[in-house]
Amino acid sequence: MHSFTTASRLNQNNLSSSDETQHVEKSSEINVDGNSFTDAYDDRVRPIMDKIDQIRSLLSTNNDGVTFPNVVVVGDQSSGKSTLLEALSLVELPKGSGIVTRCPLVLRLRRSSRRQVYRILENNKKDVLDETQLNILKYIEEETKKIAGSNKNVVDTLIELLVEDPNVRDLTVVDLPGIARNPIGDQPKDIHQQTTKLIKKFISQEGSVILCVFPANVDIATVESFTLAREVDPDGVRTIGVITKSDLATNNETLIQQLLMEKEDVFKLTLGFVAVRNRSTDERISLVEARQREKDFFQSHPVLPVVGWDCLGIEGLINRLANLYSDRVKETFPKMRNDIQKKMKEVREQLLNYPADLDTPAARLAKYHELAEFYVENMLKIRFLSSYDNKHTSMINTLHNKFSKYNDIINSFTKELFTTSYHEKVRLAIASCVGEQLPNFLPHPILKRLISDKLDQLWKITDILINECYHLVEKLLLDQNLDEHKGNVHLMKLMPAFHNIVTLYLKEKNQLAHHQLQEMIRLEKHDPYTMNHSYLEKVNEFQMNMKACEASESAAKTSSPPKIKFREDDDELMFQSARKIEQTTQEMLFSIYAYWKVLVRRFMDYTALTLRAGCDFDVCTGIKERLRYIPMERCDFVDSYLAEDAYTLRKRKQLQQTKERLEKVDAILGGRASIDTIGNYSFIDMHSFDNDSMMTLDKFEQTINTSSSTTTTTSTAAIVDTTKK
Repeated sequence: MHSFTTASRLNQNNLSSSDETQHVEKSSEINVDGNSFTDAYDDRVRPIMDKIDQIRSLLSTNNDGVTFPNVVVVGDQSSGKSTLLEALSLVELPKGSGIVTRCPLVLRLRRSSRRQVYRILENNKKDVLDETQLNILKYIEEETKKIAGSNKNVVDTLIELLVEDPNVRDLTVVDLPGIARNPIGDQPKDIHQQTTKLIKKFISQEGSVILCVFPANVDIATVESFTLAREVDPDGVRTIGVITKSDLATNNETLIQQLLMEKEDVFKLTLGFVAVRNRSTDERISLVEARQREKDFFQSHPVLPVVGWDCLGIEGLINRLANLYSDRVKETFPKMRNDIQKKMKEVREQLLNYPADLDTPAARLAKYHELAEFYVENMLKIRFLSSYDNKHTSMINTLHNKFSKYNDIINSFTKELFTTSYHEKVRLAIASCVGEQLPNFLPHPILKRLISDKLDQLWKITDILINECYHLVEKLLLDQNLDEHKGNVHLMKLMPAFHNIVTLYLKEKNQLAHHQLQEMIRLEKHDPYTMNHSYLEKVNEFQMNMKACEASESAAKTSSPPKIKFREDDDELMFQSARKIEQTTQEMLFSIYAYWKVLVRRFMDYTALTLRAGCDFDVCTGIKERLRYIPMERCDFVDSYLAEDAYTLRKRKQLQQTKERLEKVDAILGGRASIDTIGNYSFIDMHSFDNDSMMTLDKFEQTINTSSSTTTTTSTAAIVDTTKK
């Protein structure tokens, strides 16, 4: 890290930021007494505080995410907040009834050899305020009117003063409007919301120490400033309670108990409480005289022997605050430096993604093809891998699981052939055409019609499978979790168009798959036909086994039943379910079953191959081709998206200004100074597959299970019982 120098009014040595931090930490170990310790400690911290002061005007807490160390003073109206600040800063402040402080007043207190007050202007420039010629109190009142207007509302614009004085410690104190519960006079009706919102904005910053001010004659349980502080600092690790108007305490014992925090029924804070007695608004004594009078008051007060000076008086509070503030500065400085460097790196990377204006059609077309290639290769292909985000399985695996579910449902269609209800359906169909042909021939029209009914079942579930598979692909490709395009303005402009192209491409492929597989179903419905020998082998196997069973039944009872073997479990279930029915129906069932098995095998394989290609293997190649031809199909497409627009120009300028500002801050800190919818091209109105009401394989299977009849269950149980016998 480059070292840096700071011109210090206290003649500090030129130190690097890392040396400064080390010196601050070592200073706490110096064993000196009295003011020599204070001076040495403040002198070590001062260079870092000077740097923080320099960057305040360059940074925004909200926009840059930097937390500044502050002491934020909060309290109800008339709690003694302003007189406390006067004692801390030795600056006369506006006082009175109602809301006097209507905008945040930032007081940078710095110990110096002589007194001088400055107002802080933009870019941290300082303008001397001559206290011999200018009443600071009147100046603050006038500045408040300029900023907040003559009404009684509050605003968050800052008034900043730098106070150099031999009698102050190095602190930055923020005075906020008092909490107004109810509007008085011409105050706005929402004055309570205005004041509490402003207070929360400042005390929520983690680098701040919260000073909760309340009078000694008020029950602490009713003090709203403590309620607000607990919301942002529930453990009380950065809150100090300041008890003002100690001379009005109704019970000294209660005051002692609160300062000691030893009893269970008292309010507790990690940083404790301090009691003070400041001058009242109508007293005509100087701030120096008020400090001396406070010392005299506590010197004879019964609380002093119990709690000691650490918990009493403005000087005790100042020393406690100064030490805390110094600790905050030491903690904040390295983090602030790292945050600035991290933010600066982010801004530089964003600027790199804002290339020079593509000022010619050829340049825009070349950029389009470059981004289309990047989109497919780096944003789409990666999503088909098995672990692109360490959570999702590959698309091939997902499709395989869907095919398995598809197979299970088709198996349930097969088991329908084993039920008595289906047997009755076949018997009635055969009976309806008796006499139309010779009795020893199977009625071919009946076989064709029953096979056609099963094909309708098959197409219904295939239609669901196709839609579900393409829905999964669309969801995968249009998922916004991957953010490779973030920061690349040209790619961000094209993303809506790319998404539309992907959606359109998948819709077309979905329709093509429907046409292909529907054509397969149409061909199957012409006439049952196969070159696969397994059909005839299965039918012959059923007939042979049936003859063997009949021969065994006609033989003596002492003979053992024949051993029957089947290639598949379903074959045995089919055989057992049809054993006791008439021969014609039996033969028709065997033919339907054998042909259904052949039909299902060839159709399922073709379906799986079609969807694997359409939903995985061909997707990226197809989308890339589609993206390549879009500029040829629509000549104004590329220009409508990639021509430079006012938004991009403005954003680039803002980033450049932010970069320069952060580089200045980094140099001061001693660091390494080193869519909205855009375009007018639109596609046809397309609806996503993502629809909660869309039928899926799981929903279809659930429907089958719900609607399965008791007869089916009874028939299956009967088949099992027959098998056992």
